[in-house]
Amino acid sequence: SSGINAEYGGDYMKCHGNTRLILLLEWACTEFHYPEGDFGGHGNSFFGEGGYQTRRAQLRYTIRVLLAVVRTGNENVVQDLCDQGLIDALLVVLKKYQDTNVSIELGILSNTLLILSVVCETDSHRKALFGDDGVTLLLKFLSGDSDKFSSGLGYHKLLLSGVNAVWCCVSNTNQDLFLERGGIPILLSLLEKCPPSMQNLVLGALLDLTEDPRAVSHVVTWRGVGQITAVSLLVSLWRQEETAMGVKRDLNNIMIDPGCPLQGIEQQQSEVSAHALSSTPTLAILDVGDNMRAKIYAMLYRIGFDKLPPLPAKDQITLTLIENYLDFKVGEVWQEIISELMVDNITPIRSDRDALREIQQIIGAKSEAVKRHQLEILEREQASEQEEEQACYEQIRSNYKQWEQQNDSRINFISKTSDYETLQMAKQKQSALAEKSRREPPSSAGMVEHNTLLRMLTTTVHSGRHINIPLSETPPPGRDITSPHKVLPAISPRASR
Repeated sequence: SSGINAEYGGDYMKCHGNTRLILLLEWACTEFHYPEGDFGGHGNSFFGEGGYQTRRAQLRYTIRVLLAVVRTGNENVVQDLCDQGLIDALLVVLKKYQDTNVSIELGILSNTLLILSVVCETDSHRKALFGDDGVTLLLKFLSGDSDKFSSGLGYHKLLLSGVNAVWCCVSNTNQDLFLERGGIPILLSLLEKCPPSMQNLVLGALLDLTEDPRAVSHVVTWRGVGQITAVSLLVSLWRQEETAMGVKRDLNNIMIDPGCPLQGIEQQQSEVSAHALSSTPTLAILDVGDNMRAKIYAMLYRIGFDKLPPLPAKDQITLTLIENYLDFKVGEVWQEIISELMVDNITPIRSDRDALREIQQIIGAKSEAVKRHQLEILEREQASEQEEEQACYEQIRSNYKQWEQQNDSRINFISKTSDYETLQMAKQKQSALAEKSRREPPSSAGMVEHNTLLRMLTTTVHSGRHINIPLSETPPPGRDITSPHKVLPAISPRASR
C-alpha cells in the first residue's frame, strides 16, 4: 500500500485495484452455507484464524488492506473507492456484525470505522453517504455494555474507533441526526463509565458537538447514575484530574498555595532552561493538551457559569477554580516569561518592569480572592450544617418533652387512684378551677341554686349516664342473663337525696 502513493499509483489504478478490492469485500460479506457454498475456510493457518467454514478471515484482511490504502493520502484512489460504493459496502459490514461478541469480528468493526473516519473526515458529500444508517449503527456501538470494556475482546478499540467516527463522520453534516437519536446523552454516559484513559477523547468529541447551541440543552438535561448532572460529572472529573497531577489542595479541595493555583508536581519541580527556542512550548502550554481541565472549562463556559443548576458546597468550591481557569493559566504563562527573562539575564525597560510587576500583583490578588471565596462557601456550608443539627436536636427535645408530659400525667393518675389525700387535693383543685371558670350571676334573689356535684363520689374520672358492671362468666342460679354486662339506669337526682 505504501507504493500506491509513490511509484506504482498509476499501475494500481490501471489494474483496477480498487475494483478488485471492492469485489473481494462484497464476496467476503456474503453468507456461506456449507457444503453448498463455493468456498469455506478451515481456519488452520495463521492468516485463516477464526475463519472455519466462513469467509471471516478473508474479510478481516480485506478490511486491513483497505485501511492501508485510504491512509496513503492519495485522494484520487480514495475518491475512486468512494465512487465504486466503498461507504455502502462498509455499512453492510457494520450491520452484519453489529451484535457480535467475537474478538475477530470486533476487530473488523474497529477497522471499518477507522476507514470511514479517514474517508469522511474532509468531505461533506461522503458524510452524507454515511447518513442515517451510519449514525444509527455508530450510536449502537457507543452505547454498549460498560462491563465489557476490560473483557479483553477489543471493545475498547471499538469505542475509540467510534469516538473517532463521531469527530470525522458526524460533525456538521450529520450532527442533526446525531442529536435527534440521543447522541449527546449516550456520549455523556460513556464519559461517566469509560476508563480514565478514554475520558479525554470522549470529552473532546462532546466539546466539538456543543459548538451547536442545541446540543447544550441535551447536556444540561442529562442525568447519570444516581441522578448525577453533567455539571457534577465535569466537576468530579476536574478533581480526579488534579489528584492525578498532584495539585496542592486541602481536604475540602480549597487552594493551599495561591502562588501556583493550577500547577501540579511535575510543573512545580521543573526549571526554566536558558536559550530555549521561541517555538518550543512551555509546560504551561503543554499542560492545556495533556489533561482535561481546559476542555472542562470550555464545556462549562458554553453551558454558562451563571446558568448552572444548584450544586453542593464541595462542587461549588471546585467550580470557583474552574471559572477562573483562564485567568490563572494566563498568569502561569506570564510567570514563565518573567522566569525566562531572568535566566537569560535580560533586564526589561522600566515601563515593561512596571507592567510585569502589575501583572504579578493582579494575578496574586485574583488567587487570594478566589481562596477567600472558597472559604466563605465552606463557612456557609458549615453554618448550614450546624443549623440543621440544632433543628434535629430541637426535634429530639420536643419529642422527649412530650414523652415526659405523658409520663407525668400517667403518674398523676396512678397517684390519685392509690392515695386518698392526693385524690382529695386533686378534687379541691378541680373544684376551684371550676368555680373560677363560672361567671357571676346577675342576681340570685328568689333563685334556688342546685348543687351539680355528687357527694361521696369515689371516681377520679368523669362519669357517663350509664355504668357497665362486668359479671362473672357463670351467672348465679335462677337468673337468666343474656348479656355479660348489665346496664343499670341512671341515678335520678331525687333518688340521690
